[in-house]
Amino acid sequence: MAKAGIVIALLALGLTAVLAQPFAPGQGVLPSGNLLTTDPGGPYNFSLLNTQTTEVRAAIAFKKDLTDMDIIHFLTNVECLEGQFDTWGTFGHGFIDNLQLGGPTPIGARKAPLSEKYLSMMQEVALNEQGHALMTRHSGSANPCPVIDFDAGFNAWMAYAYGLPKGTTVADKFGKPFDPFLNDQNFILSVLSLEELGATGNKGLAGIVGNPVLSQAIAGLATSATAQATLERVMLFDLKGKIIEPFGETAQQVFARISAMRDSLDGPQFDDQGIVNSDSRTIAVPHDYANYIPTDIRGLTFARTPAQALNIIFLGDQSGKGTFFPEGILGKINTPKGFDELASGTENFPIWPKKAPQMTVAEFGDVLPPITADGPKNVTGELDLTQSLAGVKADATADTRGLKPSPLGAPNFANLSHVTVAAPGRVSPGVKTHLDHAEL
Repeated sequence: MAKAGIVIALLALGLTAVLAQPFAPGQGVLPSGNLLTTDPGGPYNFSLLNTQTTEVRAAIAFKKDLTDMDIIHFLTNVECLEGQFDTWGTFGHGFIDNLQLGGPTPIGARKAPLSEKYLSMMQEVALNEQGHALMTRHSGSANPCPVIDFDAGFNAWMAYAYGLPKGTTVADKFGKPFDPFLNDQNFILSVLSLEELGATGNKGLAGIVGNPVLSQAIAGLATSATAQATLERVMLFDLKGKIIEPFGETAQQVFARISAMRDSLDGPQFDDQGIVNSDSRTIAVPHDYANYIPTDIRGLTFARTPAQALNIIFLGDQSGKGTFFPEGILGKINTPKGFDELASGTENFPIWPKKAPQMTVAEFGDVLPPITADGPKNVTGELDLTQSLAGVKADATADTRGLKPSPLGAPNFANLSHVTVAAPGRVSPGVKTHLDHAEL
């Protein structure tokens, strides 16, 4: 009996030791399988969480055999790009060597003549970005910052956003290149263009990183970058009527083009919005369509995988070289390959038969008074950056993702839509509603 008791005690001790090891290799990453039943509380119905389902399926497909350190090395490249651009433009100097680790000074780096109104806000953003780079160093990345070219990168982006033929530069079309450091509006627009790749990209790592300490740190990156992007949107909204040289269009119009460009390059999901948003399938403010925090209709921010972010950075070039990184980036994650892949795992659960109370643009039609009594009748420079959730094939090409540049010098009224949320007391008389549908 005594021996049996000893054996049972030893088995219990062994079992306790096994259960007390929460950092086993690979733990924390969902396998490719049925996401609806990954814990005892399921099965869950994700038929309405279409954006989040797509993001998780993309993350699982991307993970493959990558390690957490591969992710940290990837982050080092991105934080070097964002952090050095913000630091040079705001302070007039680059990273100190414990962040740079021997990497070269970026091509085209210089100080932007920021006005007092925006200087302190941009200084905080720049210092935060330096902290993000430090996080990658504290997590073990010893890779130097790669070769970075600010002028070539932003001018390549702008040429693509304006639909210029391959080989035609911004200088060819507009007489001079785009200068991201020229003034308040050029600089803040450029900062935001990069920032939201970081914010969505950091969130996208939540389903990829396995170590809970690194996952917690990356969650901090995502929330910090989202807060920074919101601050930058507030500043750019304040500057929305200012002209961006050399294009002769307002900051609002140019950023709408950049947003549509980013959305056209990251796969079939819609996950990008301008600083003014009038799409009734997302959240926007009926008074002036201000869009400081881009989210889906549930108020949830968006996520991208590293491959999706790289496909935007490299403008679809699968070689992983060009734009901001003439020699490519360092580490195992260095091309956009597989950016449009999705893992399986949610197809066999029945679709919920009830519809969400949110109306589509077509169903709602024009927004009648008094909802827009004090708001604009149309939003100059804005594109409808989303596609219908059913119907039109969303194949990630420019034609189906909203990237349809208007003629130069003409207002962008293309694909214009209006905004409201179908809720009691907020619908104009005579307009068909979906209020008879079950509340979510």
